[in-house]
Amino acid sequence: MNTGSPPAVMAEGLAFTYASGGGLVRADHVLEAGATAAVEGPSGSGKSTLLALLGLILTPTAGSLCIGGTDTNSLTPSERDLLRRQEIGIVLQDLGLLSFLNAWENVAAAFGPRFGRHRGVARDLLGDLGMAELVDRPVAELSGGQRQRVAVARAAVKQPVLVLADEPTSGLDPKNADLVMGALRSCAAQGAAVLLVTHDRGVAETCDRRYALDQGVLSPVSIVSMENARTGNARKENLA
Repeated sequence: MNTGSPPAVMAEGLAFTYASGGGLVRADHVLEAGATAAVEGPSGSGKSTLLALLGLILTPTAGSLCIGGTDTNSLTPSERDLLRRQEIGIVLQDLGLLSFLNAWENVAAAFGPRFGRHRGVARDLLGDLGMAELVDRPVAELSGGQRQRVAVARAAVKQPVLVLADEPTSGLDPKNADLVMGALRSCAAQGAAVLLVTHDRGVAETCDRRYALDQGVLSPVSIVSMENARTGNARKENLA
């Protein structure tokens, strides 16, 4: 982890309120380059809103957000779009892959419509993620876990400061979930900060940091609380 560089993410009092109500009440969060973090919380707790704010898709109604040392509050809409394209990779829950392209083309498409010149880097990255034999395969012919790895590769190919992932292991069997998490850890090993939202406690426990979102407020999950939860579960099992 490079502590000499500014944090990949620094949010202070970050908040967003929808016109219909709800959203994110408050998030204070610092994530260094090369670190992984998981955000847990029930549906409606604000996880999607948090991702949209960190991905510069939504503009906060309160608080501040710096990405890689850049104060996003001071940027124009076009500057925010440019920063997102250059420095943030996003793995959507529906993946957003283009069915008419093959695996490497989907990865290279992150660079824009003239993606042919990025063929080599896209193919190499997929190879690093264990998909060397599938780079020319249409994505419609890939398994769920393979498509997830293509989506991670597309998010990582521009070597962004931050990679965001929305339920990256949802619907996957344990083997494919491990492969996808391995791909995300590879992003962190290359220097990106990785933040994911998940309902899977097992996935969250593999990350460097864990956070909980409850009624729109982001809080760190301490080691003590995790140990208490495990102890409580053990007691329930003994009593059963």
